Amino acid sequence: MPAPHIGPLQLPRVQMPTWLLRFDKSGASISPQTRALLLQQLNASPPSDIVFFSHGWNNDFDDATELYARFLREYETLAAHHPLQRPGGVAHTPLFVGVLWPSIWLSLDNGPQIAAADDAPTAAAAADDAARDALADALVAAGVGGSLERVYALLEMPQLDQAQAKEFAGLLVPAFGTLVDDEAAAGARATDRDALLEMLNAMQRAQDGGAAAAPTRDIDDFRVPAGGGASTGGTPGAGGVQTAGLLSKLDPRQALRLFSVYQMKDRAGTVGAHGVATLLRDVMAATAGAATPVHAVGHSYGCKVMLSAVCAPAQLPRPVQSLLLLQPAVSHLCFAKTVPRIGKPGGYVAALADDRVRGPVLCTYSRKDFALHKTFHLALRRDSDLGEQDIGIAGDAGGTSAGQPPSTFAALGGYGPRGAGQTLVDPMPAAGVAYPPLVGKLIGLDGSAGLIDSHGDVTSPATAWALHRLVSR
Repeated sequence: MPAPHIGPLQLPRVQMPTWLLRFDKSGASISPQTRALLLQQLNASPPSDIVFFSHGWNNDFDDATELYARFLREYETLAAHHPLQRPGGVAHTPLFVGVLWPSIWLSLDNGPQIAAADDAPTAAAAADDAARDALADALVAAGVGGSLERVYALLEMPQLDQAQAKEFAGLLVPAFGTLVDDEAAAGARATDRDALLEMLNAMQRAQDGGAAAAPTRDIDDFRVPAGGGASTGGTPGAGGVQTAGLLSKLDPRQALRLFSVYQMKDRAGTVGAHGVATLLRDVMAATAGAATPVHAVGHSYGCKVMLSAVCAPAQLPRPVQSLLLLQPAVSHLCFAKTVPRIGKPGGYVAALADDRVRGPVLCTYSRKDFALHKTFHLALRRDSDLGEQDIGIAGDAGGTSAGQPPSTFAALGGYGPRGAGQTLVDPMPAAGVAYPPLVGKLIGLDGSAGLIDSHGDVTSPATAWALHRLVSR
C-alpha cells in the first residue's frame, strides 16, 4: 500500500489552498500528520476565511474531491467577478478544509471507480457484498444469527414472490430498529414484518415510477443503482410514486439498499459528532487570535456531518460564521421548535442559537431532487428519524414550488425547513442576482425553477453564489 499523502492536496484549477482530512467510520482522525500541519499553518498565517465542507453519502475519494473542486471553481469565478470586501480592508484569501469520511461500503482509497461504466457491475457487486456483511452483523448482534443462511438464500434470488417477500421481511426486522407507521395515528409504532415489507415495496415503486420520468447518474442517488434488480409488479407513473399495497415481485436487494441508507445516515452523525466536531474546535482555536470566520458547508448526508459537528455538546471557541446546507438528506423538521409526534424540539435546533452559528443558516431544496422529494420519506421511518432524533404544524405557512411535505419524515432537501420560523425564498436567486433581505436565522432556498435539477446538482453558479453571499456578510 502506498504511503498516505501528508500536507495540503491542491485541487485541480482551484486557487485557494486546499486541505483534505480523513476520518474512519467511528469519527477517528486518520490524517494526524496532515491535521497537525494544517493547525500549524492556520496559527502561523490565518486566512481571511475558512470554508469547511463535508461531502455526502456514496462518495469515494475521487467523487468527493471532484465535488469539492467543481464547487470551489464556481465560487472563485464568482469572487473574481464580484470581489469580496473583508472587514478592515483585509484581502479575501480563503482556505478550504474538506472532510473525507467513509460514506460508501467500499474503501475511499482502494475501491473501484463506481462511475466508470466498465467497472460498474464489479463495484455494485462489491458494495452489495459489504452491505450484506453489515446486515449480517446487525442480525447477529440482535441475537438472530441463526437465520442467516435463509437470508442469504433469499438475497440470491432475482425476485421474491409475496410469500417469500413476507418471510424475508420477517427475518430482517431485528436489524432495522423501531419503525413508525406514518399513515397511522400519531404515536403509532410498528416493528413487524408488514411495516418493513411496505418500506421495501415503497422504495421499489419509487424506483419504478421515477425511472422514466427522472433518469439520473447521481453517484449519491438513493435508488438502486442503474442496471441492478428487477423492476416488476408496480405501475410506473409519469413522475408520480405509488406508496401502498404489495408488489407481485420484490427485488431482495432493496433490503441492502435500505439498510445502507440507514447505516450511512447514522455514520454521518457519528463522524460529525465525534470527529469533525473536534477538528472544528481545533481549527477555531488555531485561528483564535484572528477570529477567522468559518463557513460550514455540507451536501446530502454531509449536512448531517456538519450539523452534528456544530451541535456537539462541547462548546465552540466561537460561533461558526455561517452554515450552508446543500440538498440536506435530513428531516425537514430537524430545526422545528416542536416535532408533533414526539413533542420535542428538532434534533438540530441548537444550530439556530447565536453561540453555534452567528449568521444565517441557508438550506437549498428542490422538487427536482428525486431522491429527497420522492423516496427519502418512504425509507427513513425510524424513531430516530423523526426530526432527526407535522404536516399542518400550526402557523407554519410556506407553500413554494417544491410543495408541502407529504410526510412527517420528508427530507429537508426535498421540501425545505418547516416549523422553525423559517423564511422560504422561491425562487432561489441565480448567480449574480441580489438576494432579498434575509429575515430570521433559517432560510430555505427553493431551487426547483431549474437551478437544482437533481440530488447531486450542487456545484453550480447558483449554489456557489449562496456561499459567496454568506461570506460577503
